[in-house]
Amino acid sequence: MQAVLIFDQLNDVVYLRCDHRFVRHVRAMAASQGLLQEQDLAEPQPMSQLDPNIVVQIFSPLVTSQRIMSTQFNNPYTSVSCQDGTTVVFQEYAGYLFVGVGHQEECHLQRIISMTIRMVQLVVGPCVTILKRSATKSALLDSLLEAWQRLYSSEQSYLVEAVERLVVNSELSAAAVKALASVVDKMKAAKELTPCHAMFFVRNKLLALYSSRNAQELSASDLLFLNLLVEASHVKELGEGEETETDTEMNSEAADHRKDDDGIEVDSSDSGEFYSIPSTPSLGRHAVLTEDEQEGKIRSSVLLLHTEVCHLTPHVVHYETLSDGLALVIVSEINRTQLSVQLITLLTGLEEMLAGNVNSRGKLILDACDTAVRKSLELAKRIPRSKAAERVEKALQQVHYRWENAKKSGVEDWLRNASDPEVPTRVDASLTSLVETTRAAWRTACLAVSSASSAQLVESAVAVAADRMADYCHFLEVKALRNMTLGCRSALTINKYLEEFPGLVHFLYVDRSSHQLTSPTLMTDEVGEINKELDVSENGARALTVARVWSMVEFARSHLAKGHLSLMWKDTTFSYAYFLWFEDGSGNPLKPGELDETISETLPLPGVLCEDFYRSLCTRAFPGMDPNRLRVYELFCIHLGLATSPCVLEHTRRLAATIWEVTGPMDANPADLL
Repeated sequence: MQAVLIFDQLNDVVYLRCDHRFVRHVRAMAASQGLLQEQDLAEPQPMSQLDPNIVVQIFSPLVTSQRIMSTQFNNPYTSVSCQDGTTVVFQEYAGYLFVGVGHQEECHLQRIISMTIRMVQLVVGPCVTILKRSATKSALLDSLLEAWQRLYSSEQSYLVEAVERLVVNSELSAAAVKALASVVDKMKAAKELTPCHAMFFVRNKLLALYSSRNAQELSASDLLFLNLLVEASHVKELGEGEETETDTEMNSEAADHRKDDDGIEVDSSDSGEFYSIPSTPSLGRHAVLTEDEQEGKIRSSVLLLHTEVCHLTPHVVHYETLSDGLALVIVSEINRTQLSVQLITLLTGLEEMLAGNVNSRGKLILDACDTAVRKSLELAKRIPRSKAAERVEKALQQVHYRWENAKKSGVEDWLRNASDPEVPTRVDASLTSLVETTRAAWRTACLAVSSASSAQLVESAVAVAADRMADYCHFLEVKALRNMTLGCRSALTINKYLEEFPGLVHFLYVDRSSHQLTSPTLMTDEVGEINKELDVSENGARALTVARVWSMVEFARSHLAKGHLSLMWKDTTFSYAYFLWFEDGSGNPLKPGELDETISETLPLPGVLCEDFYRSLCTRAFPGMDPNRLRVYELFCIHLGLATSPCVLEHTRRLAATIWEVTGPMDANPADLL
């Protein structure tokens, strides 16, 4: 059983994604509490008819208790364990409460909720309420979560949250870069967009990336999310294909497949699939907000990517599958970054006021908000004149008007003079209204952007890229399946390299300074399960399953969260090793400060998609040192069980020192792993 719920400040459900077991569980609880009649429970109804009001009534006591613990006692719950084995986890973002429910480990549920928050930021930013009104945005969030859960359980790059590059020769790499350069060059003609980046993905691996001059660098997490967007579109297409097949067959299984009011397919069988339940009628494609558009096959979305300037920088992302497995992604920054910075600054200050977290910083917060309001109006006036620009300026004038009224209502006096953290009633009402107005202004400025004017440019750019890469598509398709495969003797480079490491079955090497993964590919069969036989010795084959690799990573992470940077262990078949180490810019090993088991309380979950764990770890391990001057590396190794500890250590040292022979020259020197 698993569910993700988002509650607003009134405890109403903004978003709900759940599986069939959760629906049955909630309906059974509703019947036991008299919220649902027993005869209604017995009726064969579509599982999507879970009344959101029932969800609110069942969860309201728990949600209310959580808010009281947070606001009045500053001691919110992180999780609640129930007698039937169900675990409920909590996190907050932008005043909204995110709740995860399931029978999984608490750590896994927390990761799911953290990913949900990050994807909400990616899709709608601080305007979480949009998910309640827009079926398109809600469906995009659904498909992103579904794609992530699938890749997290099948792709090594999403397991360790690092970008895996497709290893190709220099000629093909140069051809791909030239094709991307032509794409970026064509996109320069887009008026309201700054051409930034173009990239090729081949089956979740990055083939090439080209960025225009002065473009803000994309982080590894952004690259993973952009690939996830491509995968999410495949998930949607697959769903549409299954729907058509079900409609045409019209067999006995048809009763198990129904569609809700927003056209989302619902499978009422116990297959573990997920779906979302809308709380209110959707605005559909005629909404004021610009939803995902589709020009022919080319899809376009407005996403909020992380940059050094702003953690919610609006970009228009165009993406298209050129051939089976080869996808082109074009990322253009909307010229509203500085405006987004000012409005996010204002929202942050207002939320601090409402939470009573001003302390002695009242005057600083007041001045920061005042400056943000003034600068946002100035920036709006610089937007080239159009109807869209007029809407933005009008929205920001409303923000300015309400900010002045808020100051008159007592906000200014309270911030400058009051020592009591409790917000006066009149001030609270004024600030709450201002927050909603500011969110609406941010939405108008940063999300309501149409890509229609650049549609022809995008089509032309995609056509050029498709033409230049046409001769390589089939090769890339095959290459991606066996990027570096231990069990394939045709992959001469990796196998010749691995002959120097007898007994080594598998490894994952991650440069955490750039979050790039180097690893042999785990082969899967047609149904997505691991090919259990890998040729690793002359005497026979050994079984290496996905479960073992995933279990290894999770075990190592559990110890990493306690401050353990190196460990070795065994099971009945294999020996495992994990090392994390630090170097300076010259490649000299650095010894971190003492890390105890309390670091898990202050650091995020290991990974980079939600928050950069490794940067936070550097800050903790080397206080006072610039994290940008540090290089961090991770290495997971799996050997045959007969391998001795000295052998494993010797292999890990050599592998870290010579991995560039496979990946190409790297600015890394071997580290002392002891």
